[in-house]
Amino acid sequence: MKLTTKQRSALRMKFGGRCAYCGCLLPEKGWHADHVEPVLRISEIDEVARKKGLWKLRNTGDVTYASRENIENHYPACAPCNLFKATFSVEVFREQIAKQVERARASSVNFRTAERFGQIEVTQAPVIFWFERYREEENAA
Repeated sequence: MKLTTKQRSALRMKFGGRCAYCGCLLPEKGWHADHVEPVLRISEIDEVARKKGLWKLRNTGDVTYASRENIENHYPACAPCNLFKATFSVEVFREQIAKQVERARASSVNFRTAERFGQIEVTQAPVIFWFERYREEENAA
């Protein structure tokens, strides 16, 4: 679904001009229109490339879950959040974010050193997305 300029503008302001997930301010350009409930883009082998000995996928333009291709299923997102979310549902995305501390601790000597010297303070705070806080504030007003 290609959003019009007017739709993108309205979508960007859906949560006060901020990323629906982390809450960072979104620039005029460079932010993503995320499918909250993911659609999966269908790809196929690029036969022209295959005949040249290359293996490439080509987007067909079709998606699974076509019923999710609507403006209500889009949230504004910064590129890092949208790229990390990928095809996760909101709840799986939340779970993946919660796992990042243990992943960093297990794989990064820099993280472990910074933690040892008190430069990083790990909490057990639940992952709450900006859109959840935003809606809560709107409902309280």
